[in-house]
Amino acid sequence: MTSTLMNRVGNWNPQLLREFRGRLKPRSIAATIVISIVGQTLLGLVFSQQISNPIIERWAGLAEAMLWILPYALFTSGSYYLVSDLNQEEKRGTLNFIRLSPRPSRGILLGKMLGVPILPYIAIGLAIPLHIIAGLNSGMPVFFLISYYVMLAAGCFALFSLAILYGLLSSSRTIAVGQQSVVAVAFAGLTLFFLSPLYFAWNMAVTWRPLGISEWSAQGDTYQYAQRDQTVIIRWFGQEINQSVWLSHGFTLVALAIATMLIWSMLVRLFRNPGTTVMSKWQSYAIVAFLEPLAIGFFVISSRTTGINTFTGMAGTWILYAFNFGMILVIMLALCPQRASLLDWLRVQQKPQGILRDLVWADKSPAIVAIAINLLIINALYVPWMFLVGFGKDNPTVAAIIVLSMTGVLLIYTAVVQQIFALKIRNPYTWTMGGLGLWMLVPPIMLAILRIVPDQMPASMMIWTFLGYPFSDFEMPMLISSALVGLVAQLCVIVLLVWQFQNHLRNLSHSQAQPVTG
Repeated sequence: MTSTLMNRVGNWNPQLLREFRGRLKPRSIAATIVISIVGQTLLGLVFSQQISNPIIERWAGLAEAMLWILPYALFTSGSYYLVSDLNQEEKRGTLNFIRLSPRPSRGILLGKMLGVPILPYIAIGLAIPLHIIAGLNSGMPVFFLISYYVMLAAGCFALFSLAILYGLLSSSRTIAVGQQSVVAVAFAGLTLFFLSPLYFAWNMAVTWRPLGISEWSAQGDTYQYAQRDQTVIIRWFGQEINQSVWLSHGFTLVALAIATMLIWSMLVRLFRNPGTTVMSKWQSYAIVAFLEPLAIGFFVISSRTTGINTFTGMAGTWILYAFNFGMILVIMLALCPQRASLLDWLRVQQKPQGILRDLVWADKSPAIVAIAINLLIINALYVPWMFLVGFGKDNPTVAAIIVLSMTGVLLIYTAVVQQIFALKIRNPYTWTMGGLGLWMLVPPIMLAILRIVPDQMPASMMIWTFLGYPFSDFEMPMLISSALVGLVAQLCVIVLLVWQFQNHLRNLSHSQAQPVTG
């Protein structure tokens, strides 16, 4: 029977069968079962010893503890397994062998996702019956239990897709120190301390709130901490998304589905061609067009929430500024082609009339135009929001300075990053990330230490605006004029950097056109 089942698995997905054969050893399975059962037993003993509490509260305590433990354990261990496995495959050279398989890339990657973390799957699967029993005995809403496992599966699929993407990148690019254990532990730590809490925070505030999970949790809370945020309403473009079961689940699942689809489009691309850029230009446009409205929607104020207009306008201006800044930095690093790709593009690029089309769509062409298009997509939503809701509602000139400063400094960063990637150096990612980090942090820290700040020295606003930090109340007219000088300086630097990069490309084109003499 086992042999028949394995044959069916192999016919459906040979990569999954390969992972099963490598990991489902009797000793590993026995150890996983023992660890799961012992953990459940210890957890049950902890709550069974609380004799002073009613039985229903003990069941509730056990159910709520497992509510948190299961995703944390599954997400952290599964992501570690996936990243570590991909790095080991790359080290052994078997990852390139897998790439040569005629099987579809999606099937191979799906086999990895289902097969590599099979032991954590088994451990968590053995704990599910106890969690369901504890939840039902404590009065946990049945529909919440159904939703919990639906969201656990959806979150697991999205997170493990991201883990595979990270694993492929870390195995083919030297971004940091690079031992296999280091990069796997780094992503597991990111999952444990950021992604898993983010998963819970969102679901508790939005997805599960209409199902009564807060009221159930508050039954055993003497101080009613769980009820303190019952009145918090989360809106997206004015629509209350955490008051309806269908809206809360629909919004979350659709957002996860779109994000996972975009991740998988990059996965398939990178799996077959590990030397290419992390994302194509059209993928970058799609990602920005997805993330920007997703973020801005939470800061659109309806007429029913006039009491928080000022706070949301101020806070949203800077939160969205930081979000857009970080998003473009990540896309910049993922989109800029390296020297070999640029040489390939120069080799096949012969028609001058096709240059613009290549700069917009071709993967191996320079990324400066593509980043400019992404900034246009961002500003197409960010600018109207700024002038209708954000800081620009009362200070339009200041809002324009903020938007132009962000756009200008990001274009400068792009030109510099693309120039670094075009150089003949080792580890361009290390040089780029180190250079950007120094550029973004050292000048403002030094200016702050020397007290060269706009409040005390209005002329310094030119420097802060040039660096992309136009942060001031702009009460003095001189601050605006200084900021405008900073914007002009940004424009001059952009023109200079683009001109220098064009000369560099021209030299590269001439050098490879010259015949090699021996």
